[in-house]
Amino acid sequence: MLILWLQFLASAILIIAAGTKLTRSADTIAEHTGLGALWAGVFLLPLATSLPELVTSWRAAVILAPDLSVGNVFGSNMFNVAIIAIIDLTQGRGPLLTRVSQRHVFTAAVGIMLTCYVAIIMLVPTPVTVGWVGLNTLFLPVFYVLGNWLLTRFERRHAVEAATIDLSARERSLGKAIFWFMAAAAVIIVAGISLADSGDAIARETGLGQTLVGSFFIAITTSLPELVTTLTAVRMGVLDMAIGNIFGANLFNVLIIFFADLFYTGGSIMHVISGDHLVSAMMSVILTSIAVAGMIYRSQRSFVRLGFDSMAIVAGYVVAMILLFFA
Repeated sequence: MLILWLQFLASAILIIAAGTKLTRSADTIAEHTGLGALWAGVFLLPLATSLPELVTSWRAAVILAPDLSVGNVFGSNMFNVAIIAIIDLTQGRGPLLTRVSQRHVFTAAVGIMLTCYVAIIMLVPTPVTVGWVGLNTLFLPVFYVLGNWLLTRFERRHAVEAATIDLSARERSLGKAIFWFMAAAAVIIVAGISLADSGDAIARETGLGQTLVGSFFIAITTSLPELVTTLTAVRMGVLDMAIGNIFGANLFNVLIIFFADLFYTGGSIMHVISGDHLVSAMMSVILTSIAVAGMIYRSQRSFVRLGFDSMAIVAGYVVAMILLFFA
């Protein structure tokens, strides 16, 4: 067990270091493109920070552990939203959601719709399959691409209108930023795999089921890149990148279910997973909806550094974990 804990700690340290570099590189790339911090958060960061979730869910599907695979997705999405409360608690400058663009509502809404779609096909999985992949699951990448296409058009229009960046002064650093972004992403992938493996081994020693292990232990470990990069973005003052990273990662995470179904060769993954995942799926929708309400209502009131929206998110996350434990 000591070796496993040392492996876990070493992987976490690597992710912290790489996540910090990843955020700074993404910010530089966003400035060069003129598309802004929100675009960097929604697209650039999730491409790298969600790779541990993708790799872990892929491995779980390959070894025929479907509940671990799907639990990792929805558990990560719940924890990612809970990061908002962690930021509120650590930065102490008032509720975070009152100081970010309301354009994040669009990304959050697309994520909610995709999650609800997955919840529906979990309740009523289609008997029709293409090979071993469920027909309904095949629509996930279509909906994901459509949502991101609309989001790209929306963000490009707003960002280009406000862009006042002197690209000539930054051209020499763009190549370096891209290099470090890719290098940091590679480190996160390797460390994320190690982190997930050690976390999975530690969790197995407890004798808990796949659903709880995937939704809690594995989900938190694979969400460390989102936590680190989001906190780093807040320290840099790019709050829109921080929130964009959360909702962008959650949007990508839902797409991972398609890949899990693709690599699970025991039939459609929707036919075999536990119904307990509906708890984590719908709780992720509720937590995201609370965040959306916080961005729209913009209440300045807080208690012990936590905005009321953050307090509701923490309460919802705790309730979800209790329900999964007793389930």
